Amino acid sequence: MDYTQNTKANLPHVNQVYSSVWDNHPIVGQIGGWVCDKDTGALKYKLHKTDWTKKIDGTPSVLTGEDGDVMVKVPAYYIRITMEPYGQPKFELDDTIPDRHATNGKPGFYVHPAFLTKSGKVKPYILVGAYKGYILNNQLRSISGVKPSASQTISSFTDKSRQGRNTGANKHDITRFYERLALNLLFYFEFGTLDGQTAVGQGWSSGNTESNITGTTNSLGDRSGYVGDTNGKASVRWRGIEDYWGNVWEFVNGFMISDIGYHYTNDVTKFLNMGAMETYAKDLSVKVPNGYITDMEKIPGKEWMMIPKSTGGTSSTYWCDQFWSHDPTEQNIALAGGAWSVGADCGPACWGCGDVASDAYSSVGARLSCSEEDAA
Repeated sequence: MDYTQNTKANLPHVNQVYSSVWDNHPIVGQIGGWVCDKDTGALKYKLHKTDWTKKIDGTPSVLTGEDGDVMVKVPAYYIRITMEPYGQPKFELDDTIPDRHATNGKPGFYVHPAFLTKSGKVKPYILVGAYKGYILNNQLRSISGVKPSASQTISSFTDKSRQGRNTGANKHDITRFYERLALNLLFYFEFGTLDGQTAVGQGWSSGNTESNITGTTNSLGDRSGYVGDTNGKASVRWRGIEDYWGNVWEFVNGFMISDIGYHYTNDVTKFLNMGAMETYAKDLSVKVPNGYITDMEKIPGKEWMMIPKSTGGTSSTYWCDQFWSHDPTEQNIALAGGAWSVGADCGPACWGCGDVASDAYSSVGARLSCSEEDAA
């Protein structure tokens, strides 16, 4: 796949005609922006696919919070993973939209686990904050024109994502581990490269001394790229998700690391409770060297999980993104994407796994998410 044909990012600041072969794909082509009720997550109105300052009908939109949170709707999808003779997984995306009970997929395909409730019912979609989160009236919001909130712990961000919410079928949280992996996989499907910064842009990541205001890419709509002349000093956008890497790190719920291995869950009741999570046993009492990722773990039945296994690459080889690994003796949490000054280290697969739950920094924030859950 020639990713330069799929994005406006190669010359995003130049007035040009945008088109992508993926715009009409039944799954990827449906990723796009909505304004949603800030408490229930209900869809209120769709945003124009080429300019979010407008609604889909061309009338002006309100992205600053008065109408609700600005979210990106990502539909559920089927995948199939097979192992190649050389030992690496082959990922395939089905173009079938899953039904509620995942009965209509092609043989060998299954719904990505990010889109399943605990009972196994398919979530038709997940809502991902279009912007890095901002705390307003003690609620984590996704709104345009503000500096992302930071200097809070992962527990504080989680609490503020749920304040005044989660009383109905839709449940708010900060970005979940499973969700991040599902998004990464769609990104790689679309662009056919592991070098996200070359495909779409470096992001707000190079030589900056503070965070960037949200909404600087609204004129791109559901498209991908950046706005401005200076790559590295402009927020990046992928299918409407701004700052998918760069600006501030994002706390991620549902993933922890200890000396005995990797711990993960998509169950909101088990977040930050390492003992309640599933565990992939691995001796991590000796630190994996920090560096650019060269390979991912191959967890049987969960090859989609893509947890960094080894390092030693560069910003333009293998996975192209940096991995800061678990610190032995600690119980670590996960940060995703990279921040405003880490440059070429940023990207879809960039992970920081050396922090603990009590940490809070000016370069670390969170992104709001919302999806359907089983009734309590």
